[in-house]
Amino acid sequence: MSEEILFLKTPVGSTIWGDGSILKRYPVPVDEQADKSTISSLLAFSGHPLVSNEIVNGKYAGKNLHDLYDSEPELFGSENERRWEIIPIQVAVCHAASDLSIQVHPREEYAMKYENSHGKAECWYIADVDNEPAKVVLGHNAKTMEQFEDYIARDAFDELVQEKPIHKGSFFNLEAGTIHALQKGTTFIEVCTSCLLTYRLYDYHRKDRDGKEREIDIDKVKANVLIPYEEMTYNFIDSEYGDVHERELTDNPNFSVRIFDVNGNGKVVKKKPYYACFVVEGEGKINDIPIKAGDSFLLTAKVKGFSLDGNMKVLAAHG
Repeated sequence: MSEEILFLKTPVGSTIWGDGSILKRYPVPVDEQADKSTISSLLAFSGHPLVSNEIVNGKYAGKNLHDLYDSEPELFGSENERRWEIIPIQVAVCHAASDLSIQVHPREEYAMKYENSHGKAECWYIADVDNEPAKVVLGHNAKTMEQFEDYIARDAFDELVQEKPIHKGSFFNLEAGTIHALQKGTTFIEVCTSCLLTYRLYDYHRKDRDGKEREIDIDKVKANVLIPYEEMTYNFIDSEYGDVHERELTDNPNFSVRIFDVNGNGKVVKKKPYYACFVVEGEGKINDIPIKAGDSFLLTAKVKGFSLDGNMKVLAAHG
């Protein structure tokens, strides 16, 4: 069992758009000296060299995921199943107390050439919204780079961007280079490729605590933005395991993501070598081990199937 289910410490992150309220939904331990007023996110799963979750149970307690991937790679699948030199995905859980900047993330080829990093594709599972109707910025209206530059020159970002309605349970998949911005009042889970880079296009001219506007990266945005924007299509796949409903939200070359809706009990077939898991809401058990909202854990390749019991939603990701 000590190599099968590895529970993780959950570091928190602070941003200009955080207000600490995510800790009310997910009361994870936080340093008593920390300023909680701008906490916006929990890092549920990461093996990035610069930020990696610590394991808290079993024979690997005290070790972080990045080091575990180096020393025990078979826990993440066979050599053919491990596609990057680092764990390819990260999972973050966030609450936007104000709008995020309008931004893009770098494409793989650009990031590898200029940033010594992988690129960043991502997806969002909307865990909740404070008020409805709610929306998200996703995509833009420019058909050419010339049109894109004209919108920027006129500071016409309201005209440039597209907005989509969202509700609790919405899901969106974004290729690297997609214009996007989560909006105020959204609690969301982001699964992304392992990259820490964001290029801001527009930040509403707001100022930080020092009275300065945050850096805008127009040239890097232009080098990466997808023009024209193309809508994603979705093909959710549902499976039933007793009282457990599984919905596969996406299975693409960057990552796969699924939600388990548990209302009783069931024995689940594991479809990927490992699952990075986060309990979105409720409580229950996995293989008779208690879990609750806010818990993060890794189901390693040692696990072939598992049981879920309780009333909860669990997100599982692989990359």
